[in-house]
Amino acid sequence: MHVPEEIRAEAAALIDHHALGLWKPNDADRRTAVALFHFLETGLPLTSEQIRSALAHTEPAADMTGRLLDLLRGTAGLLDDAPVAESPAGRDAIDHVCLLLDALALSRLTGR
Repeated sequence: MHVPEEIRAEAAALIDHHALGLWKPNDADRRTAVALFHFLETGLPLTSEQIRSALAHTEPAADMTGRLLDLLRGTAGLLDDAPVAESPAGRDAIDHVCLLLDALALSRLTGR
């Protein structure tokens, strides 16, 4: 999933499912989102290296929800292709992923 429209659609779907309570991210999902949110707080654009670093250094990928893991891997692939990532569709897709990361980072840990 490196196509901007697919990434945008998946991020939008996860945002909606999270907002409606249909998808409950686990603690590994949230910790990964928080790690990436800290990168976003610097005001610099999200990079594929930041995503891969967060995936490698937070929780084992097996503990993450499959859809979020696939979305982040796809987003890293999109960011590797600078011309596509800088296109209007690419920027829109990345913006949606960032909105999802914001929502997850600001949500509560499971059981708290």
